Amino acid sequence: MNDRPDSTLDRLGAVCGVLAVVLLVGLFTVVPALPSPNHGIDEIARSAHVNRDCLLFGAYIGALFTAAMLVFGACVSARLRRAEGAAGGWWLVSLVGTGALAAGIVGNALTITFVRAVGHGVDGNALWIGYGADHWLGVLIAIPMGVFLLGAGLGARRTGIFPRWLTWLALALAGVLTVGGASVVGDEVDGGPLGMLLVLGYLGLFVWIVGASVTMWRRSGDFVAVPSVAPAS
Repeated sequence: MNDRPDSTLDRLGAVCGVLAVVLLVGLFTVVPALPSPNHGIDEIARSAHVNRDCLLFGAYIGALFTAAMLVFGACVSARLRRAEGAAGGWWLVSLVGTGALAAGIVGNALTITFVRAVGHGVDGNALWIGYGADHWLGVLIAIPMGVFLLGAGLGARRTGIFPRWLTWLALALAGVLTVGGASVVGDEVDGGPLGMLLVLGYLGLFVWIVGASVTMWRRSGDFVAVPSVAPAS
């Protein structure tokens, strides 16, 4: 049968997708980050003290980014579910990856804990237990993002809810982000070659989210073919 999707849901997803890109670009380019661990805990603590307000604001922006991604991913999964019908299951892979993105809030919480600890006079090696989330947040969410893109890409390939270039870009980015997450195993602070791969993955992710958001907005009123399921005999 044919069923009309909820255009408000699709458009909410489109808005949240663009908002997520804006927030993430802001985090990467405007909001300061804690120094890398090779600077030593005393220098890191001084930075946390000097940039206290900006770091706390950045943690808040990070939480908003995660929230926007959760809504965007859920809306993509909902549209995919309608297109797949009862016989499909890629929407579930997409939804599981979306839910796992909530791990990003853990990184924001640890950053707040670190900054608050410095503000209350904690110093020395004890601070290491709360450090690291701000510097490695991109790795923390890269794998869940890859799972989300895998489900969205394979589901779109089956249903055609996104243009073909978005479908193949999603699948390629799923692999790039997953491999780029391995940048944590090296000795380089910046992740080395795999860290650069992770950066390229996020740049491609910006393009994919904006493209998917535009598609969802423009096709929010389209009919979606839902395969009918024969009743059980």
